[in-house]
Amino acid sequence: MNNSSSSRRTRHREADLAGLLEAAERVFSERGYHAASIRDIATEAGFSIGGVYQFFTSKDDLYLRVVEGQWEHFFELLNGAMQAPDFTARLLALTEAMFRAFEERRGFFKLFLSERGRLSAAFTGEIAARVGQHTHRLRGQLVDLMRQGGAEGMLRTNDPELLASAYLGMVHNCIFEAMAAGAARPSRPAEEVLAIFLDGASRRGAPVQGSPS
Repeated sequence: MNNSSSSRRTRHREADLAGLLEAAERVFSERGYHAASIRDIATEAGFSIGGVYQFFTSKDDLYLRVVEGQWEHFFELLNGAMQAPDFTARLLALTEAMFRAFEERRGFFKLFLSERGRLSAAFTGEIAARVGQHTHRLRGQLVDLMRQGGAEGMLRTNDPELLASAYLGMVHNCIFEAMAAGAARPSRPAEEVLAIFLDGASRRGAPVQGSPS
C-alpha cells in the first residue's frame, strides 16, 4: 500500500470515528447512559453494530470517549480565550468560553451529572478520575491567570488559589442555575459575572465588618 492510500484510509477512519462520536453524544444526551444501546448508537451513526465494536470494546468505553470529547471541546475554547491580550480580556473570554461550552453541550452535560450516581462504583470511579485530571488542569490555568491579574495590579489579594475558587464558584453557579431552570444559557451575561467578580459585591470603599476601617 502506498503512502497516499494509507493516508486516505486514515482520513476515512478518522471521519468515521468523528461521526460515530457525534451520534453517540446525541443518543446519550437524548436517552441517558442506561437507556442508550450500542444498536441505537450504530443506527444513529449509520454503522453496523460490528462497526461500532471496531472502534470501541464496550458501551462504557464509548461513553468515556464522549466524556473526553466534552473536555477536549472545552479546552479548545479555553485555549482560544487565553490568547486575549491582558488579564481582564482573558478572564472575560474564559467566562464566555465556559458558558458557550454549556450552551453547546447542555443536553449531555445535564444527563451526565444526573446519572453519575446510577453507574457502577468502578465505572463511576474511572469517570471521576478522568474528570479530576481535567479539573486539575483547568484549575491550574485559572490559578496562573489570577496570579497574572495580581501582577498587573487588577486584583487586591495575593491568594490566587482563593480567587480561582471564588471565580469558579460564581461561573458554576450560573451554569447550574440555568440547567435547573431548563434554560438554554445562563441568565447573566459573562460581562456581568466578570464585573461582580472584579468589583466585589460591596460599594467601593465600604469597610468589611470586623476589619479595620
